[in-house]
Amino acid sequence: MTRIAAPFALTAATALLLTACGGGGGGRVPVAAPTTTGAVAQQCAALQKALPKTLMGLDRRDTTPAGDATAAWGDPAVTLRCGAGMPSVLDPHSKDYNPEGDNLSGAEIGGVCWASVHNPADKSFTFSSVDQQAIVEVYVPGAYFGRQSPLGELAGAVAKASPLDADRKFSCA
Repeated sequence: MTRIAAPFALTAATALLLTACGGGGGGRVPVAAPTTTGAVAQQCAALQKALPKTLMGLDRRDTTPAGDATAAWGDPAVTLRCGAGMPSVLDPHSKDYNPEGDNLSGAEIGGVCWASVHNPADKSFTFSSVDQQAIVEVYVPGAYFGRQSPLGELAGAVAKASPLDADRKFSCA
């Protein structure tokens, strides 16, 4: 199990989060696609090519709109958005800014600093690669709560496709 220090504390629930209950599901998964340009768009295209066909034992699904900025696996869908913005709890310009919040934790997994926001109401998690040039957001529905996290399966592809942003430094380790 991965352990980290403040300001984020990886909870046991986060570390043990997910693994599939089944496969693919049908139809396209609607995912709000971030607008990406320049280097971030290129990094998202590289990530798209490196993403696994299965994640947590869940089969890859098509997304709508289709493109390099989104991906999905399983039903209910685990979704990925490349080029997403900083999580609102870590954005000082957001009304939701709260870097010390109880539902926020983080960990360095596979060389990537992941911030985790837990929604206790539906037991979902949203993970964001906060130190990469292209922020990658992974949403995991509450149906997978208590299972192994997908971050280990994604971290290598994320780190390879999107370099660290020298202007961003979060303490995940």
